[in-house]
Formats: sequence, C-alpha cells, structure tokens
Amino acid sequence: MTEPAATAAPRRSPLVALLTAQYLSAFGNAITVVTVPLYVLHTTGSTATTGLAGFIGALPLIFAGAVGGVLVDRFGGRRLSVLSDFAAGILVLLVPLLDATVGLPIPLLLALLFARTVVATPATAARMALLKPVIEGAGARLESVNSWYQAAPRLGLVAGAPLAGVLIAATGSAVGMYVDAATFLVAAALVAFAVPVAEPARPRGDGTAGPGFFGQLREGAALVRTMPVIGAMTAFVVVTNFLDDAFTPLFLPVYAQDVLHSSAAMGWFLGAVGIGAIVGTFLYGPASRNILSNRRYTLFGCFAVVAVLRMSLYLEPGAVGVTVICFLVGVAGGPLNPMLSTVMLERVPEELRGRVFGLTGAMALTSAPLGVLTAGWLVDLAGLRVPMLCFSLVYLVLIAVSWRWPALRAMDERPGSADPVDAPAPDADPGTRLDEGASAR
Repeated sequence: MTEPAATAAPRRSPLVALLTAQYLSAFGNAITVVTVPLYVLHTTGSTATTGLAGFIGALPLIFAGAVGGVLVDRFGGRRLSVLSDFAAGILVLLVPLLDATVGLPIPLLLALLFARTVVATPATAARMALLKPVIEGAGARLESVNSWYQAAPRLGLVAGAPLAGVLIAATGSAVGMYVDAATFLVAAALVAFAVPVAEPARPRGDGTAGPGFFGQLREGAALVRTMPVIGAMTAFVVVTNFLDDAFTPLFLPVYAQDVLHSSAAMGWFLGAVGIGAIVGTFLYGPASRNILSNRRYTLFGCFAVVAVLRMSLYLEPGAVGVTVICFLVGVAGGPLNPMLSTVMLERVPEELRGRVFGLTGAMALTSAPLGVLTAGWLVDLAGLRVPMLCFSLVYLVLIAVSWRWPALRAMDERPGSADPVDAPAPDADPGTRLDEGASAR
C-alpha cells in the first residue's frame, strides 16, 4: 500500500512556493506594523485616531482566527489561503487609491483596516493546513520545515520593519501601503498556481446534513478537549502569552526609559530579541534530531531559561547587558513555535486542522492584552523591578506545576495504533480544561 508513496519522486517546488508565500505575508505584516500608524497619523494628524486605528485593526484577531479555521475545513486550505490573501491585498490597495482620488473619510478608513484584518487572518490557519501534505510530498522532515516556516514572522519583522521605515522615509507612507498590497497578491498567486494540493473530499449528497458553521466550530473545540496533548499545549501557551506579552511592549520600554534613561536602547532590545528568535527557530531543525529530541524537556527547558534570563534584569544590568539578555531570550524561545506546531501537525486529522489551528491560535491571543494590562497596573503600583521578577517566577511555578502533567508527556509519543488521539471519542474524558490554565505561532 505504501510502495507508490515511497517510490514517488519528491516535489519540492510546492514547498518552496508555500514557504515563499509565508515569508511574503510576514514581510507584508511587518510593513503594515510600520506603515499603517504612520499613514493614519500623516493623513489625519491625530494621535487619538492613530491609536483607534491600531485598536480597530487588531480587534478581529480575537475572533477571526477561530472563524477562519472553520472556513478552512469547509472550503479547503488552498482555496481559502488564496481568497484570504487576495481579498486582503485588494482592501489594502483601496486605502491609498481612495485617498488619492475621491478621498477617504475616517470611518471608511477604519472599516477598511478592520476588514483587512478579518479577511487576512484566516490565511494563517489555511497555510498551516496545507503544510503537512506539502512537506510529505517534498520528502522533508516536519521539524526542519517547521523551523523555516515559523521563522517567517520573526525574520519578516526584523528585516521588514527597518526596510519599511526606509521606504516610507524615501517615498512616503502611501508607497508602503502599495508594497503591503503587493505582498498579499503575490502570496495568493503563489499558492494558487504553485501549490497543487488536492483539497480533502467532503461528503456530499448522501442524504444527511453535515454540521453547520457553529456546529463545525463546536467540533473543533470538542476535538481540542478530547485530545489532552493539544489542550495542554494550548493552555500552556495561553498562560505564557499572558507573561510574554508584558515583556516587550511594557517592561522593556519602561526599563529603557526609567532605568537606562535612553529611548534609543529600546530599538537595540527589540532587534536583539528578534535576531535571537530567528537563530533559535532555525537551530531547532537540526537540534531536534538529538539535543532537543525530547519535546517535553525542550518545552520546559526553553521556558526555564527564559525565566532565569528575565529574572536577571532585576539586577539592572546596563544597556549592553540587557541587549545580550534579550538576544539569549530570543534564542531560548525560538524552538517553541516549530516544536508545538510539529506536534499539532502530527496529531490533528487533516479534515479538522483548520478549526483546531484557528481555535487554538485565537485562544492563545486572548491572554496577551490582559498580560499587558496587568503588568501596567503592577508597575504603577510597585515599580518595575518587583513585577518583572514576579512575572519571571510564575514561569518557574508553571513548569513545576506542569512537570508531571500526563498530557504533556504525550508530546513525545508519535501517533500510532495505540494512540487515542487519531480517533477521539465524543464522550471521552477531556483531560485538560483550557480555562484551568497552562497551553504557535
């Protein structure tokens, strides 16, 4: 039965095309991070409107991922990836075109930014749903390709943000919007014409009605509950995102301003974290063969190193010391996303990947704003050093609590005939409740 697959010649061009689309998307997102606020500030002259535009643009991330995941499973990853990127490219293109021709009222601008995020977000889950069959067709390792795939957002931010700044300074913010639109459209074309992955067959015309949209969403949630390892990883990430997202947007800026009295130091810190994360992500591929072959130890080890490094900031090292710490934090955290996504790709059935990736991604994002809000309140109440130390200590407490968690031990079990993951029973013990805390990019 497996002989044809074993003798078939590997096809690497679809994998190259999919990775290129992912990198283009990441580069476009980095341009958006820089271009949109500058564009809004330039066209309106209002910082309040700029802040509102950022909020409106980020708001759909809370729900669009879960909704998009259902659409991926209903219509197929390839089809939705193309439609999502194409629609997002058109919406971004409309912003400078309308502004340069008939005018662009603020409500319409906000609506376009909101819609852009709504339609662009499902492409993430859609490309993830395509990844495993493309990797298998290329005869590559999941861990190695995931390292390249998960490095895209970090490399896009490190390389794309400075380039966007130079581009805007030289040509104006409108050109940045055109480049952003072009990255979406080219990514859509690559997947459409160079990733010939057959969409999974859907049962039709058998006289039975399949579940509707919300029914499929519930199916995805039920699958997460009945797959303890996926639920445990998601819960772990929910908690760590609460802690992580206070570090870069709050602790580092306050540290640069109040301790080092240098706003410019923030740029060095961000660059060091990004470059370290790229190094760590790329290293996971080869390291997963030996040093990082045990996934549970990798999960706990990486977070333990991150915790200790962040705790060292309590000693208030100078700008060079903090920059080195930020780089090492990035390296230590780099293997996590490719490792977690590899486990999910191995275990989630093909017909449910969109829902599971979209739902778990949306859940992971929900805790991030709360982390920033809580950290800001604690810094106002107790200063910088104590909250920064407490957030790092919670990492170690989380590791200690989760060390003997049976669901996380299953990360190192390859799916097989004895593994209940591939055929979860609807009434099986959920094992891990996501709201009890502890969970991919």
